[in-house]
Order: sequence, then C-alpha cells, then structure tokens
Amino acid sequence: MRATLFLAGVASSAALASPAAGYADWLAERWPVERWRGDQRAPDGAGSASGMFERVVVSRPWRLCAVYPHLKDSYWLAVNFGMVEEARALGLGLHVLESAGYEHLERQRERVRACLADEGSDALLVGTVSYAGLNDLLAPEAARRPVLALVNDIDAGVVRGKVGVPWYQLGWKIGRWLAERHPAGSAGADIAWLPGPPDAGWVDFIDRGFRDAVAGSAVRIVAVRGGDTGRSIQRQLVEEVLDAHPRLDYLVGNAPMAEAAIAELRRRGREDEVGIVSSYVTPGVYSGLLRGRIRVSVSDFPVLQGRMAVRQALRALEGMEIEPHVGPGVELVDAATLKRFPAHWMLPPAGFVPVYEVAPTRP
Repeated sequence: MRATLFLAGVASSAALASPAAGYADWLAERWPVERWRGDQRAPDGAGSASGMFERVVVSRPWRLCAVYPHLKDSYWLAVNFGMVEEARALGLGLHVLESAGYEHLERQRERVRACLADEGSDALLVGTVSYAGLNDLLAPEAARRPVLALVNDIDAGVVRGKVGVPWYQLGWKIGRWLAERHPAGSAGADIAWLPGPPDAGWVDFIDRGFRDAVAGSAVRIVAVRGGDTGRSIQRQLVEEVLDAHPRLDYLVGNAPMAEAAIAELRRRGREDEVGIVSSYVTPGVYSGLLRGRIRVSVSDFPVLQGRMAVRQALRALEGMEIEPHVGPGVELVDAATLKRFPAHWMLPPAGFVPVYEVAPTRP
C-alpha cells in the first residue's frame, strides 16, 4: 500500500476550484508528495520528504534557466504554468527555452549550451528528450551550479536531483486497470498501444510498465504505433490502426492520441465500441473523462511538478538539502474520481499561453 505525504494545511474549497488561486492559497494546500527510487516508491516512503516543499526565504534574486522538450501540447504547458506561478510568487527569475520536439536532441543540446553559457543563470532545470544524450554537457556542471531533471528521467550521475514521477508507474497503472477487467481466462481484449515518440526516454519507461502490468492477462496488443505527440501526427496514427483493426476494443496511449481518438471514433460512429485510455491528463483528456468519452487516465499532476521543481532549485541555491528524486503521487482517475483532485494541480487555466521570461523581483 502506498503512503502519500500531504504537505501543509487544508486548502479552502474556493482555492481548489480556481486554477488561478493566489499564492496564499497554494501555501495552504496539501500537495501529494512521493519519494521515488527507480521505478517504484522509495521503501522509506513519503515521510522522509517532509518539509521539502515548505516556503524558503529567498536571499537574492536567483535566476533559473529551464529547457523543455517542446510546448506543443498542454502537458508541458501545465508544467510551464506551474513554474511561472512559483517563480513569480518567490520573486525568482525564469528563462524558458524549448527544443521543438523529442526528435530534436541536437536542438536541445544547443538550448542547454545557451543556458550553461549564461553567467546570469544560477540553476538549470532540464526536461530532457534523451536519457543520456546530455550527459557530456551536464556532468562538468555539477560543481558549478545546481542542475535538476524536470519531469523526464535522466542519468542520475549528471544532476543534483530529479523532480518528477517514474513514467513506469503511469504505464503500469493503466495496464493494471485493463488487466483487472480482462483477466486470464476471460474473453480477450484487443488493444492498439500508442505510447508516444519511440526515441523519447519516457516512452521506454511507460511502455515497460504497461507491458509488465498486462502480462498474463487476456489483453492482446495487436498494434503498436510510435510518433511525436503533436495532435496531427497522433490522429494519423489513430486512423491507421482503426483502418487496420476494425474489431479493436481499446485505443491506449498518450494524451494527444486520446484527444484525437474522441473525434475520430465519433466520425466513424464507433465511440461506443472502442474504449479510450490515456496515460496522462491534459485539458482535452480531462473533458473527455468528465463526458465519459475516455474511460480512464492517470495523472502525475504536471502543474505541481513545475512548482516543485522551482522550489527544489531554490533550496539547492540556498544551500539546503534536496531529495534525490521527489514528485507528486500518481493517481488513476475516471469520471467518478476525477473531482477528488483540484484541476489546477493538473491543468493550466483556460487561455494560458506559454511564458518564456519571468523577471526576478527580489532585492
């Protein structure tokens, strides 16, 4: 059984209802925090992370540089929202660069070089497109400034700490949900599995978790498709598998795929025949869950990951202890359970657009 630590006090109902809640409300909230080790929750659990996200007194106008894989989907937009809100609240500077997608490792290396060359940048937060593709750039920085992994996993030897969740858990939870509904000996369920970009490190983890969870069940993976998480690419992949497998029971995979599948199944008149399962939550997935068009998803609370990353970077800059790998809990959500969790832990507010620069305001 997983014991999750919730930090601070209880938020008001008004704070939980509004994605744009003020910082006083954020401080009053209880965040679900887990201490992770590898693919699993650390044996000593969440209790050892106590105090890691209490407010820290800022001694100077620190500047953070963050590099994202992209800002093409609302998952990373949610991370951006969390980081921007936290930086503004703490008076920190934040400079954001994006890498144009998971297939552009060299572009990301250029962005990382730019951050490292900026003498005004005090800490680097990297949402990597490759598990080991930045090692040669990051390893020499260990003694110069804090470098933290943001959301996506990376070689632990080249960063001070990681803020995120094991993507293995996201794959395992949706796989387990399917396996419990289609156990060995029952009527089989044919699924198409569309986890995301094949070269992205996070896809390997989510794929392994999913396959481990469905092993030995009556779930049959009859089609696998990989591709960038841009909406148009995912829609093409959905069309391909539906054309090739007319008796499919489920479309399972990344959130842009799930969003595209809603419209494509409706166009084909098959929305009541094929179930949709998403491996993470975006605004489109959130809406699809509420309307019953997406059966189930799993949330790793990307807005909280963004806020936690900024707080961890601040702790490191102020010479305080930080956890090797910490992040939110991972929760399975459906139409019945979604409202248990504040929407602003998962989603940016409607109309939010990417913010690339936050000026420091502390003296």
